[in-house]
Amino acid sequence: IPLVTSLNHIPVLCDEVIRQLEPNDNKTYLDATFGQGGYTDKILNSSNCCIIAIDRDSDSLKYAKILKKKYKSNFFFKNERFSNIDKVIKKKIDGITFDLGISNTQLNNPKRGFSFMHDGPLDMRMGTQEKKNLTAEEIVNNFSEKELSEIFYLYGEERNSFKISKEIIKARKLQRISSTNQLSEIINRIQLQKNKKINPSTKVFQALRIYINTELLELETALKKCLKILNKKAKIVVVSFHSLEDRIVKNFFREHSGYKINNYKHLPQNIEDIRKPILKIITKKTITPSVEEIKANPRARSAKLRAAEIL
Repeated sequence: IPLVTSLNHIPVLCDEVIRQLEPNDNKTYLDATFGQGGYTDKILNSSNCCIIAIDRDSDSLKYAKILKKKYKSNFFFKNERFSNIDKVIKKKIDGITFDLGISNTQLNNPKRGFSFMHDGPLDMRMGTQEKKNLTAEEIVNNFSEKELSEIFYLYGEERNSFKISKEIIKARKLQRISSTNQLSEIINRIQLQKNKKINPSTKVFQALRIYINTELLELETALKKCLKILNKKAKIVVVSFHSLEDRIVKNFFREHSGYKINNYKHLPQNIEDIRKPILKIITKKTITPSVEEIKANPRARSAKLRAAEIL
């Protein structure tokens, strides 16, 4: 791994994240998806606050060391899943940010196996130290046709999941599928994709990554735990990159913001469906990147930001 000497990565919707979070002096915030430290650097530049950052990928440590030198006692890093934020945060804090999905560090490293744009081993584990997790290679070569089809459909929303899984089964009988290029070529030769803007392999690779890293369960768990570690007026700011993540965030914010109360005001207060609101949604509509940002960073095109405040 080359020595990292500077941070030049600007995360998606960075200015909007800061605007929604509204960091203040002497407050403490959690960057739950540190990555290359883009949000953390921007937040610490904007106020004399403290940041606790976590990331399940140990590769983030090299970027954390840069910020530790720069911000000293205002910055702390822990190599941890965000579903375990309650183990990291021992007292209530004033805000939390999530940049969901996959980082450029992971995408651009062929050895990690996340991208069909680079040939590499079929790995896809977010945490390089998580040896117990199945790799994409193990799943593609050992799971049944039905299991593969379900993964592609549920986690990639791939309508042609059955055809793709069938083709994978045929291919692996001839030769073990061990690289990203092999898997991508199998998918591409089916020629299913009508939308030329999206590579035919996109949804399958997304599905495998989400399944391997239990990303949706991680998100649901972390959001629930947020409510116990945040002070009043604290913000939860989430940037998601596909509909499955966005739906979880949207439903969580609605469920805890009195959404059901607003729809059933005529019902008595002892009805089970009615809950006292503990969140206020502060983004009535999702915030999306500008045309300029998408041109500068095509990955930003699917990003959606939602934010809520603790009441």
